[in-house]
Amino acid sequence: MPRPPLRPARPPRWRLARAGLALSLGLGLGLALSLATGLRASTPLRPAPHPGLAQLPPQMLWAWERPEDLRGLPPDTGVAWLATSIRLRGEAADIRPRAQPLRVSPGTVLLPVLHVDADPRDHPALNPAQREAIVASALRLVQGQPVHALQLDFEVRRSQRPFLAEVVRALRARLPAEVALSMTALASWCAGDAWMDGLPADEIVPMAFRMDRDDRTLRALLARDGHFPRPYCQQAAGTATDEAPVTGLQAPRRYHFAPQPWTRDQWTALLNTPSPPAAR
Repeated sequence: MPRPPLRPARPPRWRLARAGLALSLGLGLGLALSLATGLRASTPLRPAPHPGLAQLPPQMLWAWERPEDLRGLPPDTGVAWLATSIRLRGEAADIRPRAQPLRVSPGTVLLPVLHVDADPRDHPALNPAQREAIVASALRLVQGQPVHALQLDFEVRRSQRPFLAEVVRALRARLPAEVALSMTALASWCAGDAWMDGLPADEIVPMAFRMDRDDRTLRALLARDGHFPRPYCQQAAGTATDEAPVTGLQAPRRYHFAPQPWTRDQWTALLNTPSPPAAR
């Protein structure tokens, strides 16, 4: 079914008192890289960009669950902030709104982020009620707001991937057509692992940090090719300030993670530093 016509996009001008982000920092999933030409030829083509993504700047700072003062960012830099966190445990879904303040300048582009994780001791049932809690929480973040996109940050183990896929499909089906759906992904999911093929996410952000035992292999791949093999993972990428730069990584949009509160000196230096070139 074709999408209804999009409403004219307006530059977001929110004034927020709360914001932040909780990132997936890696779950130790194994990496099965396949670098053969045949794999590349068989991967899906890069999807056409969602119009809502055009409203996001090329540089985005992830804001953690902590007080942040990000006033004075340049126009080409926005903030992806944690609006809501959900922990799945047993049959329940514990929903926690953002509790820390964020200060930004008027006109700063803001991307709300919904973070979901699973209790490591009280393993979640991953039932329909929990799926609905996630989708309903996401919809509340965009209803009545000048939002062009929403980001889902969901930490899952291999056995929980089908549930994440269900959430993405249900969320995309119920989001307004003009709102783009972004989702974070472990770097290994964007290499030889094809389980995300066909997911209706409009932007997938591979996190090129906290790559654990796959770090050396993936860094070599990115230094050689400049991007992840999966075409749908080539629109954006995430990196961390406390790790060595990822040589050669090219992405139209870059998300930046800092383990400590951002400082003006830190983000100024980061945004003025060119990315290391790819190997020749």
